[in-house]
Amino acid sequence: MVPHPRIGPLVLDRLSPGDLPEAFGWLDRDPVLNVYLIALLLRDALAAPRDEYWGVRRDGELTALLHIGNPSGAVLPLGDDPAALRLIAERVRLRLPALPRRFQVIGPRAAVLATLEPIARAGLSPRLERRQVYMALEPRALPPFPRLPELTTARPEDFELLHESGARLRREELEEDPRQVDPAGYRRRVEEECRDGHAWLWRDQAGLCFRASVSAITGDAAQVSGVYTPPERRDQGLARRGLSELCARLFERSRAACLFVNDFNAPALALYRRLGFVERAAWYSAFFDTGR
Repeated sequence: MVPHPRIGPLVLDRLSPGDLPEAFGWLDRDPVLNVYLIALLLRDALAAPRDEYWGVRRDGELTALLHIGNPSGAVLPLGDDPAALRLIAERVRLRLPALPRRFQVIGPRAAVLATLEPIARAGLSPRLERRQVYMALEPRALPPFPRLPELTTARPEDFELLHESGARLRREELEEDPRQVDPAGYRRRVEEECRDGHAWLWRDQAGLCFRASVSAITGDAAQVSGVYTPPERRDQGLARRGLSELCARLFERSRAACLFVNDFNAPALALYRRLGFVERAAWYSAFFDTGR
């Protein structure tokens, strides 16, 4: 008789650089859904001194993974084994005192909800929760469109435009103004976007048409975030054309584009579906501000 894959003993270990091949192999089972974590591994090789990576093994094989970023506050659980996720969640609960005041739990819906349970028992409630849809686009699915050479990566001289539009985006999406709640951290992130070419802008004589960022990129996938058109310029096809051009550029380096979107954002969902994006997974984000 073949043992059931979920009845062996579970072991939780902190991962180190020696575990890198195993972690890559496990994440590579779905390199589009896991692109952000794969990009972190490519960048840091499990050796970032302040970040933590934890893995749950059953019978010697990975079945769940957890990233805890410091100072980013990113808590990223992954896996579909309920018992393994409970171990991951308990580890997060134990690490709560070490997390920054503001942190976020993001990932597949089942993994995030499992992680939130012990956090709630510890007396913490999210400032904001979002049910989301993870979507992906392959090159052959992108409809033809007029190319847009005006779309360019942000440069240091674009700081003010990126700073202002990013704050408006965050106020609309996450119900807070980063210039007020974390001015130094927000300014630093915008400076990095301008320096590293992670943000894309399309402007015309009337001002900003479209902006978006690329939060992770590998040969398998590029994750798009922060898609934004100013409210006064919406319903003119600008976002469709800007995102089409961005995806076409990303396909020069990656085999897919992906993003996640709030499940109640009907206009955004309609746009992405028109561009050929298809749903890949139920997603969830919970944002905390402990006030300490």
